[in-house]
Amino acid sequence: MLAPEEALIFPPPGGPEIISVISRTYSNAVQQDVILRSDARTPGQNYFKIEMFGPQRAEDTGKDGLSSGSLRASSISREIRSAFPGLPVSTSAEYLQNAYGAFSYASGRGAGDDSCIYAWQYIRSPEDMRQGFKNLGRINVSLRLCQSGVTVRDLLAVMYNYTITGSYDAENWNPYGTAQKPPEGMGRSGDPIYPVSATEFPMQPGTQTPSGQTAAPVRRPAVRTNVMQAPPQAPPQQPATVVSPAPARVIIPAPSGAAPTLPRPADVPASGAKAQTTRVVIPSPDCMSSAEGSQRCN
Repeated sequence: MLAPEEALIFPPPGGPEIISVISRTYSNAVQQDVILRSDARTPGQNYFKIEMFGPQRAEDTGKDGLSSGSLRASSISREIRSAFPGLPVSTSAEYLQNAYGAFSYASGRGAGDDSCIYAWQYIRSPEDMRQGFKNLGRINVSLRLCQSGVTVRDLLAVMYNYTITGSYDAENWNPYGTAQKPPEGMGRSGDPIYPVSATEFPMQPGTQTPSGQTAAPVRRPAVRTNVMQAPPQAPPQQPATVVSPAPARVIIPAPSGAAPTLPRPADVPASGAKAQTTRVVIPSPDCMSSAEGSQRCN
């Protein structure tokens, strides 16, 4: 048992956390089971397993040699069944590659809303770099990981961003091969290099999306555009005709008392009977008696 800081392989920043390290030394390799914290409902332990092949000190060798063959499909199938007993897991046909080279994985649904993956990688320098007893090292890496409320894509971020910290002092056992040359345009004028957008690296750690919820579209505040609309035009109006009020008509009865023959205006209601004109008789003045005794009438 070793302390977590003595692990040969580390998960990316942000987890999962290393709980403990179980190390085994063989005559030709060192094997470590790096136990990772698990909050899933699926039975089993999350772990990184790393096997580093190379010469060992005699006093550290306690076991025979570890099988140094490459990872085979039959052995991977046995490991998957052992990691997820009774769980339907399917192998992905996608070609994926991280900083150490190509890797493969299998995924399935665990208990509850758990997502599970089993990923494996065989790290070795190309054959043309292993000439003359150079670059002979080999590394086998496998990951068993279940987590609640995430997607398989989120779990793959652990496989994309882990770091191997162990190495051998002897250059002959370098498992990575000769380092690549820097890009031809680096340091030269006329070849600008721009900042990298975060969207170009979708497998960065710490960007997990809950698997139980579909990715909701980003809602942006509605932008109101003040459009100057012309006021509604009223239909053209005809020039107004000035109508003078009709003068009030006064009916003056004729001296004979006959009703007037003029037409009745529309605003005068019709009466049920003809209007009777009352004739007023004014009596003549009394005859004044003169002094001679005769009467004289005006």
